[in-house]
Amino acid sequence: MSDAVTWVTQRLAAAGFTALPSLRPGKYFETTGFAVEPSIVPGAARVTVTARFTGQDKYEQWGEAQTLANKLMDVLEPLGVGFEEVEDREPNCAFDAYPPASAGPVRPDGEPTT
Repeated sequence: MSDAVTWVTQRLAAAGFTALPSLRPGKYFETTGFAVEPSIVPGAARVTVTARFTGQDKYEQWGEAQTLANKLMDVLEPLGVGFEEVEDREPNCAFDAYPPASAGPVRPDGEPTT
């Protein structure tokens, strides 16, 4: 587990959010929750949020996933975490979280993650 994954997982757990051990593709939509895994970007953690499928339209599930993702970001943002949304993940929601290094990783485009 990377330092970023550990850091993000611990901060979310301290706020009462428990990460799922993994969100393998076969597990999507079986539960509402999130997983924290290494990002392809060094120094970042990938947070993937999914909502349990209940037979409704996939966009309703996406809204549920977005709501949970926003709650997770609300916990991390005051701690100095930067975010980069991962596009085209509907009906899942995913973002890369950049923990403060003492605050400093940058996104791949070179911009600070503030």
